[in-house]
Amino acid sequence: MTRAVLLAVLLGLTAWSGSALAQGAKAPAAPPRPAAAQHTGELDCRQCHQGSHQGVVRMYLGLGGRGTPMIPSHMFQVRVQCVACHIVPRADEGSAALVGQTFRPSEQACVNCHGEKYRGMLQRWGDTLGRMRVVVEPKLAAARAGLADSGAKGAKQARARELTGDAEYNIQFVALGRGVHNVFYAADLLKLSNGWLDEALALLGKPAVKNDDALVRGGYCAVLCHETAGVKQRETVTFRKQAVPHVRHVTEFGATCTACHSAEVHKAVTATPATCGGCHHSAQSERCESCHRAQSAFYRGQEATSLVKLEPNVMVNAVGCTGCHDWSKKHSRKAVAEKCAGCHDAAYTGFLDEWTAGFDKEATLVREILKRAETALARQRRGGRAVSDADAAGMEARKALALVQKARGVHNPPAAEALLQIARKKAEEALARSAQR
Repeated sequence: MTRAVLLAVLLGLTAWSGSALAQGAKAPAAPPRPAAAQHTGELDCRQCHQGSHQGVVRMYLGLGGRGTPMIPSHMFQVRVQCVACHIVPRADEGSAALVGQTFRPSEQACVNCHGEKYRGMLQRWGDTLGRMRVVVEPKLAAARAGLADSGAKGAKQARARELTGDAEYNIQFVALGRGVHNVFYAADLLKLSNGWLDEALALLGKPAVKNDDALVRGGYCAVLCHETAGVKQRETVTFRKQAVPHVRHVTEFGATCTACHSAEVHKAVTATPATCGGCHHSAQSERCESCHRAQSAFYRGQEATSLVKLEPNVMVNAVGCTGCHDWSKKHSRKAVAEKCAGCHDAAYTGFLDEWTAGFDKEATLVREILKRAETALARQRRGGRAVSDADAAGMEARKALALVQKARGVHNPPAAEALLQIARKKAEEALARSAQR
């Protein structure tokens, strides 16, 4: 077929098509398009692998557990990302091109930033959380068994079931969320779970699981960090102007770090006087005199002073501290006075108020005399006169007065009266000497 003929045929078909459409004929249907690929570009693994790291992420952020506020990891707070600690490739270079790469954590990352003293810290965190779980898991098993066969009904059983469920969730969260990503948050979750399970067993009427849970109750701060980092504990600290044997509270008295310090904020002190009283003034504590030394020495007539010879209170061999002070109830002067009636006539309940009012009145008088003496002594000093004798007398008066106030005169009324007499005598002597020209 010549080129001219072919061109004529094509032109004829075109003309025919145009005329046919113009007369209302239908155009032939278009052939079906080939099916599009299921996905364009790279496959989306999340179609099958969903939420792979959610537990770890929540642990690192410090949220998702039950019973605690949000406690972010210290590393998260300074914007440390996953790749800062996950630095060891799992696959070799040749395999990575085919299977991808996953980076594993390494304690070398700790050492790179914090120095050699942090070597072994990561291992210790994992081991310590494991030991804590060993403590709480038998309690969880006991609580589950208790719920299965408990005779407890109603509110008690419901509360026990709730506590057990929350504890089980936290224990699982620490395990699956890899607690080392936020070790103090994880430890706090286990601490809460430990207490909840103890409470659940008590509600169910089941015996407590006997194990050493000091680590879980709050002793984990020193184990997780302080020991490895070489932190030196202070033997004695001051709290509310009271010297406190810091180390002995842990080594001898069984106190835990979080009994006095925050688990959320580093170094923060959460203890209050009520915290101290919860132990020291409990029915189980008979160590009153280890803190209240001045009152004890005054009561026993053992306070060292050259001002007057102190005799013991006549009740010293018959009545101990808790004979008058019942800290299982709200403490007050009235409550102490009522203790007197336990052994004496009802009239004795008024003695405490009489003694206190009398001592307060005498102490106020001594202070007024000392104030007048000090004013006169100041004039003498400005005039260049020697006032050493008057100063000495005033000093002795203040010492006697301070001893009665610190030791509380009612712990030994005869001794308090003798000291206040000396205080008044010395104050008047200081005033008289200050008036001499």
